[in-house]
Amino acid sequence: MRKKKSSFSGIESHDHSKVTFEFSHCAIFGGGPLIEWDGKKSELRWKDCYGDAWNSLPTPSDLQWKAFWLLLEQSGARNWDTDYSNPNILDGIGWDFKLYAPGLRIASTGSNAYPGSDSFEPLPGFPFDILTTAIGILVGCDPDDLKAPPHPQINLGVPPDVEVDSRDGEEGPLL
Repeated sequence: MRKKKSSFSGIESHDHSKVTFEFSHCAIFGGGPLIEWDGKKSELRWKDCYGDAWNSLPTPSDLQWKAFWLLLEQSGARNWDTDYSNPNILDGIGWDFKLYAPGLRIASTGSNAYPGSDSFEPLPGFPFDILTTAIGILVGCDPDDLKAPPHPQINLGVPPDVEVDSRDGEEGPLL
């Protein structure tokens, strides 16, 4: 019996230095992850869609890349439309996926709509969920679980156990 040839024609074994991708999944009023792979730098990083600070992620292993390519193929992303938008919802969730590799170009985006579904939310087991699982394998967690590190607290010279009366700036019990 002959094996079915992968529609990605062996790209999962390509040198990852020739691959770039960008993935975002962001709430209009809440942020969310923007994840990038820059193959030339062998750098995987992410930031909040509305933030400026990039956070480095560990470089994916060959096994992670292989799983990514297999799931990407399963998602059917190569055949996705360029746009999935629900014109009846003006806020909510937007997403974007772009991947460039030798012999492969994918560019698809959406707003409250997803490939393979009429739902305004991604459904488990459907193509977009398979894509986010593939991305999650590379980053080591569900992409929506990526959170920016907390900002360091600023010490304004007031010991943490002293309450400050905001009406006049005086220390002491609040009345």
